[in-house]
Amino acid sequence: MTVFDPSGIRLNRRRLLTGAAVTAGMLAAGPLWAGRAQAAAAKATLAYGSTGYTWAVPFVAEAAGTWAEAGFDLSTMEFESGRDSMQALLAGSADFSASTDTPVVFAVLQGLRPLILVNYSRYSRDMKIVVRKDGGIDPAKSASLKGRRIATRVGTSGQYMLAKYLEFAGLAPGDVEVIDLTPNNMTSALVRGDIDGFAWSSQSAAVAERQSGGKTAVMTQDGLEKFFQSHQLLLTTEKVVKEKPELVAGAIRALQGAERRILADGGWADLISRRIHTPPKEILEATSEFTFKIAFDDRFVDDLVAEAEWAIAAGLAKRPAGDLRALFRGLIVESPLKAVAPDRVTLS
Repeated sequence: MTVFDPSGIRLNRRRLLTGAAVTAGMLAAGPLWAGRAQAAAAKATLAYGSTGYTWAVPFVAEAAGTWAEAGFDLSTMEFESGRDSMQALLAGSADFSASTDTPVVFAVLQGLRPLILVNYSRYSRDMKIVVRKDGGIDPAKSASLKGRRIATRVGTSGQYMLAKYLEFAGLAPGDVEVIDLTPNNMTSALVRGDIDGFAWSSQSAAVAERQSGGKTAVMTQDGLEKFFQSHQLLLTTEKVVKEKPELVAGAIRALQGAERRILADGGWADLISRRIHTPPKEILEATSEFTFKIAFDDRFVDDLVAEAEWAIAAGLAKRPAGDLRALFRGLIVESPLKAVAPDRVTLS
């Protein structure tokens, strides 16, 4: 396991309740705002793994001021991966971490206990299989990947999606040669012809299309949702849940506010465009594959267990003692969400 290294942190202090205009507004609004102003002195720290539209909900929460409305002054820490941000959380450097489900699965299989506070969005089709149009692969026929060299990042959601895509295509894991590449090298390797395709995000697919002059294509995904679903999560720790219950409740409110903004405002991407260095139109196109809904259901637990079984079968992790479903079910902190939106929690 990688040791947490604080030298890799980029700390970004976001004072969300400052400025004369905000102060004047609070004074005019009376006691309710006065109470919020007092609560704003409470601090919260959120660690991110990378910067991209995957974190749309918490990024909008910052930009739209819903953390401030919940009564908290938020600081953020940015890392290169969800695994790194989660390690900062577990080391006690942050109250929350934004992560996809894959780092959580691997952490739990290593005996760690990140708690899942919010499951705020999910997708089945943002991860793509991108191939060369002149490589003899038919994008409309998933099984035409057989015998090809496909790049991804080993031990990530990209590799997991590729494994589930092969299952979807009726192929065995050994029917393709998996090439371990960093995301930045996948597109250039495909354009050069060093690989036949790669499994990574739709953002990388768009880059490959531009760099190749339109000579790449995306493999069909019709029906893939039955095999693969990725979840975007807000994680915390037992210490935060026990010692800062007001912060936990505030995080729920902040992300609920962001969800409402995304669903009600067609221009929400403008709020985060500069931060993630992506045009609003491209953000909206990419996240059209997302379901923005804070919820816990049995499919979520099913997906965690399925990914854990894959990691164990692939030799990437050892099977822990006990039942996998009970293990992951025990890491979901459902009561804060259930208290304010009971219809969003349908776990068995």
